[in-house]
Amino acid sequence: MDLPLPLRGGCLCGAVRYEIRDAPYGQANCHCRACQHATGGAYAPVLLVPAAGFSATGPMRRHEVLGDSGNRVARAFCERCGTTLYAHTTRVETMRPVYAVTLDHPELFRPDLDCWVEAAQSWMVMDPALPKFPRDPPARLAGIRKPGRD
Repeated sequence: MDLPLPLRGGCLCGAVRYEIRDAPYGQANCHCRACQHATGGAYAPVLLVPAAGFSATGPMRRHEVLGDSGNRVARAFCERCGTTLYAHTTRVETMRPVYAVTLDHPELFRPDLDCWVEAAQSWMVMDPALPKFPRDPPARLAGIRKPGRD
């Protein structure tokens, strides 16, 4: 499904707003423990967005941790209401996972896959039709191309 660009979203209190100008590389349900903690839920529904086509304004703070992947992961959140909006990982500097529920129209989100399923909660019921990846999603969904390919 082609998403209508630009996509816009923001935090619960409205102090932070963002815009996605470039088509996402993909859409995923991430079940890693860091995403579980960041969302307070069983997983994080994220759009994997090119960093160059993403911008955010407003009073934000970042919290950085070492992810299960061994890479540094920073999450940006509104300093007023605490809504987590997007992440940044040292694994892929050119991509931002944007939390789909913060979109102005979250109903547009359609996951392509489930990733980090090795960390999924045992009580989590996943869509059996979606591809499952034990850890990171395929590189192409993060905007990483294989050497020698377009």
